[in-house]
Amino acid sequence: MKFFTLPAAMCILPALAACAHGTNALLKSQPAVTLATARTGTFVETLSATGRIGAPAGAVTKLSFAVPGILTSTVVTIGQHVGAGQSLAQLDVSGLYLSASQAQADANVAAANAQQSAVDRTSAKIALDRAAVRRAQSLYAAGVAPLKDAQSARAQLAADLAEAQTATAQVRSAGAQVQSAQARAALAQRDLANGTLRSPIDGVVTAIYKRAGEAVDTATPVIAIAPGSSGDVTLDVTSADAARVRLGDPVRVTVPGTGLQTVGRVAGVSPALDPTTQTATVVVKGIPSGAPGGSAVQATIDVARDRGIVIPQSAIVEDPQTGKTLVFVQIAGRDGTQAFGQRTVVVARRNGTQALITSGVRAGERVAAQGGFALLAPPS
Repeated sequence: MKFFTLPAAMCILPALAACAHGTNALLKSQPAVTLATARTGTFVETLSATGRIGAPAGAVTKLSFAVPGILTSTVVTIGQHVGAGQSLAQLDVSGLYLSASQAQADANVAAANAQQSAVDRTSAKIALDRAAVRRAQSLYAAGVAPLKDAQSARAQLAADLAEAQTATAQVRSAGAQVQSAQARAALAQRDLANGTLRSPIDGVVTAIYKRAGEAVDTATPVIAIAPGSSGDVTLDVTSADAARVRLGDPVRVTVPGTGLQTVGRVAGVSPALDPTTQTATVVVKGIPSGAPGGSAVQATIDVARDRGIVIPQSAIVEDPQTGKTLVFVQIAGRDGTQAFGQRTVVVARRNGTQALITSGVRAGERVAAQGGFALLAPPS
């Protein structure tokens, strides 16, 4: 760690001659430093997004089944408001149901076989065999029994030990069969559940493309959903960001240039990508009061929260010479002057305003929140 006072730091700058003009000249050359206190708190990881109040023109989500089949019914009508997770249409799942039932039965049989194979049938026999070997060897050594009796006892022990090894291998094989059967049963249950088409968001049915009795596949749109409430905010995010957003996540919404803002909640996430913009849709409940429909908005979505040491992100300094990540911590100088110590820190996350520190700074320490780069000490 490098320690230095502000006066000393300035005296080693190239303008060394200016220090000879006295204290007044020195104070004028000191860098402006703003202090902040490192604290144990909640670090919020955020995503930035843009969008509009209400549904943008043409912003619809075309939904298709995850498995092919014959459409038996659609349970909604055009113009109907639907909630996230609501059933929209149904496939003929009789075959899927039979497959799921058979797969579950196979899993049950495999589990029963595994339980049966796990029964120990050889330990007692091996114990008796070893006792018989000891007895036969004793009798042979005493001249009472012939050698063939001892040899026969050892052969029986060897046979039973081999049988025990075979039983152990069968137990392992049965366990693997159980896992395989359970995986097949889980896949069959998933396919059965996919026989029901559900809405990914709160919205309005804008189109129904297929009717009962028609065959559909995974590439065939069946129903189109659009965010229908003018009280919602529709945001565009990348597919990777959409995967990190969850229902109920807090969202700060701002209408640029108006000062209108509010805090809402994620009400729906549609991972389907718009073919033109290649973005996914996030629907937020809660719009800034007084904002007209169709207004462009900027939003910040809170997608994760962690506890730890939090400091302003502006306090982080990247040393161009060493490549180290630094923070300048205020140190009490012996002569009462303001001094700073250079610390190497590990930054876990940054969100544009705050940084989560895992090592290098302790809670309660004062750090240079602004002006830290000017405090970089030159090499010794």
